[in-house]
Amino acid sequence: MRKLCIPLLAAAALAVPAGALAHDGDGHHRGTLARVSGTGSTFAASTATASGSIARSEKLGTGTFSASFSTDWTKAMTRTGEHGTLSCAPSTATVTLTGATASNTVSASLTGKTCTWTPKTGSAVSAFFGKGTATGAGTLATLTGKTAKALLVRKADGTVKGAVFAGSRDARSLLFSEGERRASHAAGDCGH
Repeated sequence: MRKLCIPLLAAAALAVPAGALAHDGDGHHRGTLARVSGTGSTFAASTATASGSIARSEKLGTGTFSASFSTDWTKAMTRTGEHGTLSCAPSTATVTLTGATASNTVSASLTGKTCTWTPKTGSAVSAFFGKGTATGAGTLATLTGKTAKALLVRKADGTVKGAVFAGSRDARSLLFSEGERRASHAAGDCGH
């Protein structure tokens, strides 16, 4: 069941409403979540890029995103099962979000992994998962030094969708823990 984790985790994480993370219980902003959509080169290469638009973000409005990836596939762990092959390798990424007002930005250097699921039938799907520290500017300057995390998924047709979060640890944990919990449950707990 592990083979289902990547696409299900991506779908579940993207299903969490952006507004759910925008405020704490007292109405104060603790972070920003941006759902992103665009295109990218293959994540299965040692270097890759992705760019596009911010599909939804309460703090950034409509804007753009860009990302560059570096993956060390020589250190990949690969598992092959009856339905296909899952390969994961250490990876780093630089992600930048630019808001509708160009001076409002948040960027981060992230460390994580890139995984590629290659089914025996159908097309391969790749995903980058990573975390690091945010650097904000403009109205997002208060995010500097806060946790940043990203989940970006690339389909075989080159389309990229994902979520980028910067803010307090509690809100970050809500997004990715809830997404992981939903994906794990939907996949039969991914073999756990």
